[in-house]
Amino acid sequence: ESNAVLDDLKQAEWTVASVTTKERKKGAVPPFITSKLQQASRFPVKKTMMIAQQLYEGIELPGVDAAVGLITYMRTDSVRVSADALVAVREHITTSFGADYLPEKANAFKTKSDAQDAHEAIRPTSLQYDPETVKPFLSADQYSLYRLIWNRFVASQMTPATFDDTTVDIAAGDYLFRVKGSVPKFAGWLAVY
Repeated sequence: ESNAVLDDLKQAEWTVASVTTKERKKGAVPPFITSKLQQASRFPVKKTMMIAQQLYEGIELPGVDAAVGLITYMRTDSVRVSADALVAVREHITTSFGADYLPEKANAFKTKSDAQDAHEAIRPTSLQYDPETVKPFLSADQYSLYRLIWNRFVASQMTPATFDDTTVDIAAGDYLFRVKGSVPKFAGWLAVY
């Protein structure tokens, strides 16, 4: 059977039947909830939560009297973000990446209907403490998790990534072959995350 197909194809005339290119957008991901942070972290669940607890409770930073809590509460299944945090992250995106990376209005994500909405999504408490600034005062593991949370939060408020998806149909006798390819066009939120 397969030899017959190969024989047919050897004798067939191969022609490009069609080429179509479509733009595809991939929207930003929501900020972390507990389960998504545990999945994205490269640490076991228990360690992830222990490090997140340390970042939440506070890190000693120079020039600050008390320990600084770097992230919001890490046990949450809500993707809600405070209005103040949205203003701050939108300013950060404009300054750090440019206007092309900022959507016209803040991205909104749906929290699952059965979610407890007492706490916001997991995010940095202040955008003044970017990962590189606080890196010298964090352990390697704390830095790694903090950077992941920071990048996910910033990415969540950026424009979609766009791709050109091309499909080529090739006819050979009674057979049709299809080849698909994708070329990144604009990084959008993928520039961060």
